[in-house]
Amino acid sequence: MRIGIFSECYHPVLNGVVISIDTFKDELEKRGHEFYIFTTRCPGYHESQSRIRRFPCLLPFPPKGGRYPIAWPQIASLQAKPIAALNLDLIHSQHLLGLGHLGLKVGKILKIPTVLTYHTLLAEYTHYVPLFSPLVRSYLIRQSRLIGNQYDQIVTPSPSMKKVLRSYGVTTPIEPIPTGVNPDDFQNPYSRKDLESRWQIPPKSKLLLYVSRIAREKNVDFLLEAVHGLAKKRDDFHLLLIGGGPELEEFRRMVARWGLTKRIIFTDMLPKKETNRYYGAADIFVFASITETQGIVITEAMAAGIPAVAVGIMGPSDIIQDGVDGFLTPLKTDEFAAKIEQLLDDENLRTKMGHEARKNARQFTVVACADKMEKLYARTIHYHRS
Repeated sequence: MRIGIFSECYHPVLNGVVISIDTFKDELEKRGHEFYIFTTRCPGYHESQSRIRRFPCLLPFPPKGGRYPIAWPQIASLQAKPIAALNLDLIHSQHLLGLGHLGLKVGKILKIPTVLTYHTLLAEYTHYVPLFSPLVRSYLIRQSRLIGNQYDQIVTPSPSMKKVLRSYGVTTPIEPIPTGVNPDDFQNPYSRKDLESRWQIPPKSKLLLYVSRIAREKNVDFLLEAVHGLAKKRDDFHLLLIGGGPELEEFRRMVARWGLTKRIIFTDMLPKKETNRYYGAADIFVFASITETQGIVITEAMAAGIPAVAVGIMGPSDIIQDGVDGFLTPLKTDEFAAKIEQLLDDENLRTKMGHEARKNARQFTVVACADKMEKLYARTIHYHRS
């Protein structure tokens, strides 16, 4: 099969969408399928892959301190002719709007089947336009319904996201397919001596780990408040937060006001291969986001054999088996902190849950998830042609 991927972001940007594209693309290319990427040009970035076409960049997002380029609007009828020469079997859009919507339009012109992966709970990101937040939220829900219903097939990273789209009025067939992980990527962790050398974390201190964007929509303020409360009671743990984002400096200042800069450490963005080595060095993975359509970082922690404590809303509730391989909590800082403390105090429980997490992560392997996507592609093409 020859697949066209339309995505607003790709390398050098590194986020969940890019990881998802690469994960499925790399595995399915091993099986003989061909992928063509249509994405946004990043000024100063030199292409390292073939079969990539980039469109001029309009602006970064968020406008203040943003790292995600947004492409100039494209006219589908002008792009259809050169794309037709590729003889694509299917177009897979990674975004509802922008270049994702261009993929849908080109597919309609060329009579090619179209698939949309709805990666992001867009209606929960309207804080970036605070003056018009309610209007933008209503607009995004409406567009999700109107545009989503034009696709042949929709993929969601979790059953929870499927329920959300159905509540919007989306009637297109929807199949939950998470982005898979390769367990081998998480079996070479840093030693505690490495962490002491780089981040001054004492080897005997227990390590809490967070990996994701440092942004409001990730509920980082909730996480920090919960850990702040714990830090008032005990001094036997550190929190390491890996990721960049628009609120990074604001949260650093908040932690400094608390006098906890030596115990709550922000690393900013790190390369993916380096980030993978931190999972196995941690004792507990902590994640408070309530807007996750999957929460792939939880799956990565599970693959490393680390129990997670997460708020049981959206994607995490589809991954973690509460009380078996981690804990799910309500959106209450005291209950979130209590579950962290329970794991801090019980090494046997941490070990047992970590073992279960590693075992349960097998259902989310790259091969298993790529099998589902490959079958979905073939089925969508077959239905479109019949």
